[in-house]
Amino acid sequence: MKLSQAKAIAKAAITVKTDTLDCVPYLVSGAGIGKTSIVHEIAKELSIGCQILSLAQYDAGELAGWVLPNADGETMDRRCPDWMPRDGKGILFLDELPQAPVSNQNIAAQLVNERRIGKHHLPEGWHIIAAGNRMSDRAGTNNMPSHLKDRLMFLDIEADLEDTIGYYYSKRIDERIAAFLRFRPEWLHKFNRDENACPSPRSWERVATILKWSLDPVNQIEAIAGQVGRAATAEFNGFLKVYDVVPDIDKLIANPASADIPDAPDVQYAVCAALSSKMTGKNAKNIVTYLKRLPQQEFAAFVIKDAMNRTDDLKRDLKADASIREWIMSVGKNLIL
Repeated sequence: MKLSQAKAIAKAAITVKTDTLDCVPYLVSGAGIGKTSIVHEIAKELSIGCQILSLAQYDAGELAGWVLPNADGETMDRRCPDWMPRDGKGILFLDELPQAPVSNQNIAAQLVNERRIGKHHLPEGWHIIAAGNRMSDRAGTNNMPSHLKDRLMFLDIEADLEDTIGYYYSKRIDERIAAFLRFRPEWLHKFNRDENACPSPRSWERVATILKWSLDPVNQIEAIAGQVGRAATAEFNGFLKVYDVVPDIDKLIANPASADIPDAPDVQYAVCAALSSKMTGKNAKNIVTYLKRLPQQEFAAFVIKDAMNRTDDLKRDLKADASIREWIMSVGKNLIL
């Protein structure tokens, strides 16, 4: 399923109250898809806390709370583990669940099923979401005990281009990355267990950070290759050179009826990404005038969708714009979904 679908299901699981058994969402995917990001987004949208408990980083004693002698010298008691929330509301995010040793997974099973560790209970108002990688990802995962599997709701997530680009635009990530991934979507997520660096939604986000460093061309290539691998870097570096022939976007917006339309698909992707990053309620009419001239209206659809993903306020402005509404009703109703 898409990341956005998993987010919707997980959010419902922790907010909709019923008198039946709770469902604990377990987000399963390859590395770098964005599982942690959506948990943080859910917490932010609900205005609650988010505490990450990386199970693989604890030994069993730390995770369960040490059993220590009482003052009477005759009895023992389990201390409350330091990660256990004491009050308030939030999400306890059990990360790296299958990477944890089986002893830790057995402790997590009690927490998932009974909301407690020994006598120490998870406070009301706190919810559990878990996540991990698949065995096939070779991410140091262990076989999960069957009694723990039975207590989780497995949400199997795959990388999705539209979800990823929507996230990038909402975070104002360099539009050149979105343009490249639309042009070459096969590079969105390509895992190779024999490589040290592979492209993924998370690693491309880090490439956006590298692009801000103003490195010389040789060092920039080396840095990007260390994040997404050399094959993806070679393709991406070639695409960056396309921006040298992209027409002046401000002049294009000012003269949409006469501005040139590039013939090369890679240049069209670059122009459309730039238009998405510049579209506002004030210039939407001019941009739509230009978009209507494109031979493939799929390009117009992604310009408008990506612009709407930048902020909620802009989305409201663009939905209210007469030129965009007319384009959607006449051309884009089957493209903008």
